[in-house]
Amino acid sequence: MLLTATMIALILTAPQKAPEVKLTAPIGGYSSARINKVTGTTKNAASAMLVINGTERPLQINSDGAFSAVFMASPGRNFVEVQVKGKNGDVVKASTNFYAIVPNLDLQVLLYWDTNGTDVDLHVVEPSAEECFYGHRETQSGGMLDVDDVDGYGPEVYTLASAPRGDYEVFGQYFSDNGYPQSLAVGDVILYPGTARESRATFEKMLTKTGDKVTLGKFTVTESGRLAVKE
Repeated sequence: MLLTATMIALILTAPQKAPEVKLTAPIGGYSSARINKVTGTTKNAASAMLVINGTERPLQINSDGAFSAVFMASPGRNFVEVQVKGKNGDVVKASTNFYAIVPNLDLQVLLYWDTNGTDVDLHVVEPSAEECFYGHRETQSGGMLDVDDVDGYGPEVYTLASAPRGDYEVFGQYFSDNGYPQSLAVGDVILYPGTARESRATFEKMLTKTGDKVTLGKFTVTESGRLAVKE
């Protein structure tokens, strides 16, 4: 059967179904795990965003509508939200919270990006000039690369239980671009996460070539224990 111009116009202008989203994990309550997973399903979704304790990052949706991502819990109450934008432009949200019984950290650095199947590596240079990355995952000061993501979006996560005062530098290295011309790398620095002293800084940089290693940002943990961003 041939489609008439009227039939084609009706198909193109037919209203899109509203998006749906359902969280299956975490389920609330208590957790003693530092590294946690968020999972769920969507319908009629065009894109999704994951929000962990106020920090946003892109969330990959599989062809069957399922999603899965890991995140680092902060001591105390943690808030998890998935925001889904539908093909019709509507936005729906699903959220939960749980209480994490985990050791306090002085410093978290998270790296995430906006392309699938790509590998961007997080490098953090500490005040001693020691560099923490996938090839050297633990430093003398106790800095650790806790999560190394190799298949898109991230996160990569660096943590430090007792942060030395001084200057830090955060790099993103485009290890594999998977054919994408560019990826936007975002670095979030969180000092004293989950406490009344918590402070944050965010850095962004466009990565355009496999092998590129670029400075995302520089910051200082001052002698008074404050976060100061360097130009």
